[in-house]
Amino acid sequence: MLRLLNQFLAVLVAVAMAVLVLEGFLRVLGWAPAPRMHRFDPVVGWVKVPGADIRRRTGEFDVRVRTNALGLRGPETWSYERRGGVARVLMVGDSFTLGYTVPEAASIPFLVETGLAESGIAAEVLNAGTEGWSTDQEVLWLATEGRRYQPDVVVLQVYENDIFWNSRTEYLRYPKPRIPDQGQGRWDPESAAAGAALIDPGRDSWWLRTTAIGGVIAGWRTGPAMPLLDDGSGLPAEWGARLEGNEVGRGETRAALQAFAALSAAMGAQPLVLVIPDKAQVDADSLRAVEGFMGSDVYRPNRPYEFLVTAARSAGLPVVGGLSVLRAAQSAGPVYFARDWHTNAAGNQALAGALATRLLAPEFLGGRGSGGAPTASIQDNIPRDGPVGSPPGWLWAILVWFALGTLFRRRFPDSGLGGSYGAVACLLLCVVSVLAGGSWLVGLLPLRVQSVVPLLVLTAVLILAGFYLRGRLSVMLELFLAFVRRGHWYMLPVLVALLAVGGLLVVAASSPWLAPFIYTLF
Repeated sequence: MLRLLNQFLAVLVAVAMAVLVLEGFLRVLGWAPAPRMHRFDPVVGWVKVPGADIRRRTGEFDVRVRTNALGLRGPETWSYERRGGVARVLMVGDSFTLGYTVPEAASIPFLVETGLAESGIAAEVLNAGTEGWSTDQEVLWLATEGRRYQPDVVVLQVYENDIFWNSRTEYLRYPKPRIPDQGQGRWDPESAAAGAALIDPGRDSWWLRTTAIGGVIAGWRTGPAMPLLDDGSGLPAEWGARLEGNEVGRGETRAALQAFAALSAAMGAQPLVLVIPDKAQVDADSLRAVEGFMGSDVYRPNRPYEFLVTAARSAGLPVVGGLSVLRAAQSAGPVYFARDWHTNAAGNQALAGALATRLLAPEFLGGRGSGGAPTASIQDNIPRDGPVGSPPGWLWAILVWFALGTLFRRRFPDSGLGGSYGAVACLLLCVVSVLAGGSWLVGLLPLRVQSVVPLLVLTAVLILAGFYLRGRLSVMLELFLAFVRRGHWYMLPVLVALLAVGGLLVVAASSPWLAPFIYTLF
């Protein structure tokens, strides 16, 4: 009986280890579940949770995003009540306004407030950006919650994917409001908010919220969560705004902008629209990649941007266009992340500078202070993109080199001090060169191919490892099964670790191409 119990435990441990390996494999491919900071809202679909604290981390940024007691990204000193002698600007928008790819001090609202202060304007610039929101949700939030802040100016930030999502009644699996087309009469956001009754879809299961395996299985069962174009191209439907002749969402977007103009007037606030261009409109490499990806002779990268600018002006709204600003800033360095499609700290700096300059006009806040243009020192307040609170990359490189060099010298003392650290430096340089060259080559591929390159590389490595271990895999499997049959479940983690290390050493000795990468692991 005891032996059967031990065998059962051994099987459980083996299954658990297989699941953990698969989970790690999927996370390496970038399929880890994203941290969340939202809750359901019956009016706008979802809002940020007050007091949330999450960390968004990729290979390009490592940022902690916190919300205050009001659910805004900003200090706890903000409140509905106004401070005497202090102007108030309320910024609403999506993830560009929220700025989850940059520290708070590099977000657009923070930089605008800094620029106004340097020009002698005492102002609070409230960050009400919410990831995934479209224009209709932003206007509805203004009609219910935003007006309670009693702003002097309301800045509405729009981006090209708003056009498509303004025509939808759900975003991924979450319900959202949809405003009538412009031709169906003027839309009243206050009446719409009063009668709103979106249905709560409930929380995702624990399996889906916390594991990459759950997300992959759910994707296989339900298909892609992002709507796709119906032309068989497999492209996101929100990209249809870039295609000549695609009119989806345009009527709803015009209606939302007209409602924003009327609502701002009813609130006694000055409206202003910030239009952010797509990365392909600013960065030539991105444009070539998207052209290859879309592969269509009707692709017009400027079409959504030009529509948003024209629609806002037709609604009587003043506009700050970000295209010329970002193109000018691009000459000094990238203004978007290399892989992510959001603006980086430099891009936010350029947009905030243009926005602060416009806010200093007499019709906005120009009569409250010295009225000069924001000074160039605003750049000094922007932290560089990168991990927050982490050592710089060069320090990590030195630490890794020193640690590996020390281990190499202790293992091979006859190599001497210079030989040990020099050999490790050459090995690391070889690995970095291969990775950098590979990244450069991948960047030349169409986007549809780039997305599967990590999976192809890892699959190729596993196939090569299996090829070099083909004569030993049966022995390794028999040894593993022997431990399972004997019920030595407590030894399985150690056994798997030893087999993995031994297998890597065999592959390293058999392949000069994989050896530098494997030896670097040790």
